[in-house]
Order: sequence, then C-alpha cells, then structure tokens
Amino acid sequence: MVAPNKRNVRGKTRGVILDKLIEANGGKPLPITIKPSDGKQTGKYCEKLSNEIGLTVRQHAPVRVEKWKQMPRAEINTMLDRIKFFPCLTMKEKFALDLTQEHVKKSLEKQLSDRFRNWRCDLHKHFKKFPTVVEAKRNPHESVSNQEDWDYLCDRFSSEEFKRRSAINSVNRSKMPFHHRGGSRSFIQHGLQVSTENGEMVGQIELFKLVHWKSQDGWINQEARDYYEKMLELQRQPIAEGAVAMTEAEICERVLGQKSGYVKGLGFGPKPISFSKSRPSSSEREIELEHRLVETQQQQLETQQDRIDQLEALVQKQNQQHHQQFEEILRHLRSSQGSS
Repeated sequence: MVAPNKRNVRGKTRGVILDKLIEANGGKPLPITIKPSDGKQTGKYCEKLSNEIGLTVRQHAPVRVEKWKQMPRAEINTMLDRIKFFPCLTMKEKFALDLTQEHVKKSLEKQLSDRFRNWRCDLHKHFKKFPTVVEAKRNPHESVSNQEDWDYLCDRFSSEEFKRRSAINSVNRSKMPFHHRGGSRSFIQHGLQVSTENGEMVGQIELFKLVHWKSQDGWINQEARDYYEKMLELQRQPIAEGAVAMTEAEICERVLGQKSGYVKGLGFGPKPISFSKSRPSSSEREIELEHRLVETQQQQLETQQDRIDQLEALVQKQNQQHHQQFEEILRHLRSSQGSS
C-alpha cells in the first residue's frame, strides 16, 4: 500500500538548540530588547524567544483553563520563569529578560496569551479529526499527556455550548480579509531582516508587503494586493501647496483600519495615530489625577462642612429649647412663690 502524499511542514519546536546558542554567546543568556513604548521585541534571538514561549505553553499551560483571562497569576508567573530560566537548581538563564519591568512582562504575557489561544485551537482541530467522541478520547493530542485532561477537553469540545460559540467564532474569522505569511517570526523581525540600504528598517507599507507576499507564491490573496496598491496610490499623490504629506503610519491606518489599539495587518507593535494622540501622556495623567484628588478632597470638605452646619443648627435648636424650658421653670417657681 502506497502511503499518501504528505506535505513537508515544520515540526513543533523542542527548544534543544538554546544550549548551543548560549555557549556560542560566551555562556551568557541570549539578549532580547523590548521597547517600553510599544512592547516591540528586537534582536537576532527574538524568533528563538517566540519558539520558547510556544514550547512553554504546550508543555506547561493548564489544560483545563479555557481562556487566558481565567489563567491564575501563579501559573503565568511560573511560565514566565520557565521562559527565562532553564529547569534546574542553578537558575541558569536562557534569555536576558528583566521580569521586574512592567513592559517586559506585558510583552511576554501578550505572546503567551496568543500562543495559548493557538494551542487550544490546535487541540480542537485534533479532536475534530475523529468521527466520534469515544474515538477522539482514544487518540489524545501529543501535547496532552494526562488522559483525564484529554477526556475533559473532549467532553468540553463536544458540548452544545462550545459548539455554539465555536460556530460564532468561525463566522467572525471568516470576515478577516486575509492572513499573513510571517510564520512564528514577529513582523518587526521581518522588517529588521530586510533592511533598507541606509540601515533603517523598512517602512510600514513595505512591511505589509513583506508578510503578505512571497516571491514564489505571490500575494496571499487579491484583497491584500488591493490594500497594498491603495497605500502606494496614497503615498504617490501630489501634495497641495501648504499641505503636509501623510506619513506611512497615517496611510496604513486609513487603508487597513484599526482595532483595539493596533493597526490591522501590521501585527503587534504599530499603534494607530489616533490612538497614540488620544492617549494622555504620563504627565497629563498625573495632572488629571491631581485635579481629581483636589476635587474629591473639596467634595469631602464640603460634605463635612454641611454636616458641621447641621450639627450646629441642631445644637442651637436644642439650646433654645433648653432655654425655653428653663424660663418656663423659673416662671413656674416665681408664680409659686408669689401665691404663697
């Protein structure tokens, strides 16, 4: 029997090459730079970091946590440590990452979240390969070693609630005009790899082409090509006298649109112009907080003053009543003495 043709696809990363890379780096952890401004990761080892994050999720993420938002903080911290350190008592570092810096943790957790979602999707795809739930349970996914965990997932995947939500998600994904061809390497890494002649990273328009077009296959689809040509058209438009030319960031945002604080089609990193402008700076936020604090304190003082005024009025009223009662007693005593 002739075996069916099978595509040559890249297997799952096992992370066995890190030791050799660290040895070649003089025994030092692999350097990674993460920008505080936007969380972009730069450096020649970013792809290795991305692979290590995927490996950590597949090997150590709890199977019975359905969404990343439900992931316990202790589990997240453990996965961050597994990314940074080798699993040994010496606490040997894989990557030079300062986990005490908030922007570093935020960037890594964003990748963990994405990998976790993709992993759950892979588990569901594996489940759907089998005609019945019973048969699916007999064939657990390679990344799920515990049979009880796999049985739990199979029961979850076969539930009516999951099927309903899965159908909704499928419809939402079908609305995406195109996917990218960037693989596990981040968009920023693609841009750094193909630099311009003066040593600067390619612009955002060419970055879009870089991850949606291949020389051997062409564009991922016609829509991606149309978007690219529209951006070039805007870039080539003549500039009216006194006007200011649109930047590539503005062109990308106009053509590709934005969602949840990022420009569509450009991966994790580039922020929309409107999002950046509308977001207050740290000094502006501090001033706003000070104003709010002053207003709150003023409101508290006014409330306290109202209370004091009420108490003073009550005391004054009680004093008047006591005075009237005292006068009444005196009149009664005088009347009694006069009659005697």
